[in-house]
Amino acid sequence: MAKEAWSALNGGHSRIEMKQVERHGDRSVLRFYLTNPGKEPDHYSFGTSIAGSAFGNLHFMLVDPVGQKAYTPLYDDNGNGKTVGSDLFVTSAHPGARYETILAFPPLPESLDRMTVITPTTAGEFTGVPVVDGQGPVKPTAPAPGLTDKPAPGSRVAWPVRGLDSPAKGGVHDLYGITEGDVKSTTTSGSEEKVGLRADVLFEFDKATLTGRAKTVLDQVAAETKAKADPAKPPVLITGHTDGKGTPEYNISLSKRRADTVLKELQARLGTAYRYQAEGKGETEPVAKENGPDDEKARQRNRRVEISYQIKQRTTETSTTTSREEQERRGGTAGPPAPFRPDGRTVAGRSATFGAGKGDKRRIDVKPFYRDGAYLVAVFDIVNLGPDGGPGPTENYSSSGGGTFGDFTVTDPTTRTVYRGVRMGEDGGDYIDPGWSAFRTEPGTGNRGFFYVPAPPQTVKSVTFNAGPFGQIPDVPVH
Repeated sequence: MAKEAWSALNGGHSRIEMKQVERHGDRSVLRFYLTNPGKEPDHYSFGTSIAGSAFGNLHFMLVDPVGQKAYTPLYDDNGNGKTVGSDLFVTSAHPGARYETILAFPPLPESLDRMTVITPTTAGEFTGVPVVDGQGPVKPTAPAPGLTDKPAPGSRVAWPVRGLDSPAKGGVHDLYGITEGDVKSTTTSGSEEKVGLRADVLFEFDKATLTGRAKTVLDQVAAETKAKADPAKPPVLITGHTDGKGTPEYNISLSKRRADTVLKELQARLGTAYRYQAEGKGETEPVAKENGPDDEKARQRNRRVEISYQIKQRTTETSTTTSREEQERRGGTAGPPAPFRPDGRTVAGRSATFGAGKGDKRRIDVKPFYRDGAYLVAVFDIVNLGPDGGPGPTENYSSSGGGTFGDFTVTDPTTRTVYRGVRMGEDGGDYIDPGWSAFRTEPGTGNRGFFYVPAPPQTVKSVTFNAGPFGQIPDVPVH
């Protein structure tokens, strides 16, 4: 499995060839190869900042798309230093030679047999990378050339290594996906779920009295809670929220009364197998900024009741072997990890103009989207049509800081459910995307982009791509 890649801050043009992830006791090791396809020696960098590039760090990431976890590299100096493994800081890559590269990560669950590797390059994601038991010590299997050596094209060599025996620390993070509909929004990780119900749907205005529509909504939420919530990990927490109108004292009271009402309704449907807890937060935890251009929409989003609980755990092995037919029968969204796949043909394209008065144009070429475990992967190219040398190497497509492509979303055209970018940690700023949106800036060149969103139900065969400044692109096929 190999892809051509460009990396940030003039990090170079490379061919990345993934081999495997290996278990080695207290750590895991990603093993892959880098080849310089050019005609001259080149220095490589795979950092996501100037500092990361300067020190030759390899900011790759491992993703378990079924267990919904992300693993970040081990850093030496007990987590405060550089990435553990190959050191690309000084050595040049000579054309045509295959440079064996290793990068250490925290240990992985025994049930994993395939993972996705996220690279901070235009190559993006490598799905279906095998996970195997490591053999022998953690080190490259090829020799490292000297600084003055010139490995021949086709030869296999290795970079120097660092930090293999020093105290090191890496990260294991829950991945959170967000879906939003007219009635509810859902934030889900592999271990917990939070369902936000629109208060305007549940309650009469300024009251804790349920509307006629509320029964159907709460029936559905109760069924989902029964299917997903783990009674052994209480409580089912019900939290009321209001908008910013009214006094803090009144809002706390109203939000608590609404939470109590929902608690009673869930308890009547679910019984005593679960322990429940209700609280009111008033306007203290808004999810949207009020007094902005969409003030009323923001207030509507902030008026909500949230139901959160710990999810019953299934092993990744069980999840990955679930058949497509069984998934569709359940109406589920999670499937097996995706195999490695090249990008498909362009299925749609849109152009947009950027830059005040300059008239810089770019075109987005959309590829078929595909499923990877619990997620949908949106794939596209962004081509600079000129006349200037933008987009810049640090430019992104997010007006809210929500990842490189934070203004991009996916919509199920039937239910109008919106799927937003998957992020690391409930409040995390890191998203499952390339890190930076553009690496090549010359007119006529393009950069591959991608981002992960929660997968829609298996019955959804096409979606609408909301591509920010490029507009809405309907009927994008889902493979």
